[in-house]
Amino acid sequence: MQQRVYEEIQAIFGNDHMISPTYQDLQEMKYLELVIKESLRLYPPVPSFSRILNQEAKFDDKIKLPKGLTLTLYALLLHRDPSVFPDPEKFDPDRFLPENSTKRSPYAYVPFSAGSRNCIGQRFAMLELKSTVFKIIRQFELLPVYNH
Repeated sequence: MQQRVYEEIQAIFGNDHMISPTYQDLQEMKYLELVIKESLRLYPPVPSFSRILNQEAKFDDKIKLPKGLTLTLYALLLHRDPSVFPDPEKFDPDRFLPENSTKRSPYAYVPFSAGSRNCIGQRFAMLELKSTVFKIIRQFELLPVYNH
């Protein structure tokens, strides 16, 4: 996957290591975005968040949650739901290809929360992540460390 990200960078910039990416260049890094999204699925920057119900919530005739109740959502667990993300411990950036994610609820993947209280800086964060990973992958090959 690292090689594929490197090849995507090479396709955009060639061998000129002095070029800094523009906003448009970062937008073209589609596979890098898939890799980052999958990384955030497994290790969300906000692993849990809470909300207080401002009105009673009814899910069916049997389940009623009272106004004022604090609900905590664990994104770390939500992102590992095998009914939404098959083989959830596997690192698979292709989960985020359009054809694999269009049927998924927008609330199944919430690394920066979701809805009206989501992180207003999530797009900026993605640009920062792309820019940082770009600089690392452009200059280095990351290798695993093995315990002998």
